[in-house]
Amino acid sequence: MAIVRYLNPRNDIVFRRIFGTEKNKDILLHFLNAVVVGEKQIKKITLLNTDQLPEFRDRKESTVDILCEDENGNKYIVEMQVAKVAGFEKRAQYYAAKTYVSQAGVGGKYENLKEIIFLAITEYVMFPEKKDYKS
Repeated sequence: MAIVRYLNPRNDIVFRRIFGTEKNKDILLHFLNAVVVGEKQIKKITLLNTDQLPEFRDRKESTVDILCEDENGNKYIVEMQVAKVAGFEKRAQYYAAKTYVSQAGVGGKYENLKEIIFLAITEYVMFPEKKDYKS
């Protein structure tokens, strides 16, 4: 009897290999188009550095699983979260806010800020008290 072993895509490293590499970015593109329903489909994505460095030394550095940008400049953060960890909702907001404010340069116009979409893939209901959740 042959034993076949598969890598678990819920593992952060495997998840990043499947969805967060140049070689497989078409898989991520199709996944985002299937999950993020909208009028316009994403045609092209660019993978970005997943390390979000702080502006000041005493601030928190963060690393997201996947960060990409579409052809219109909208950014997508995709996180795989298997274990229910206290504060994950706040961490998600922090990652999204950090990505959002990183767009604003000196002299930049607020109307030029692009959308940030945070997509969490969890094995639990993040907001059980809410019927639907979208922020």
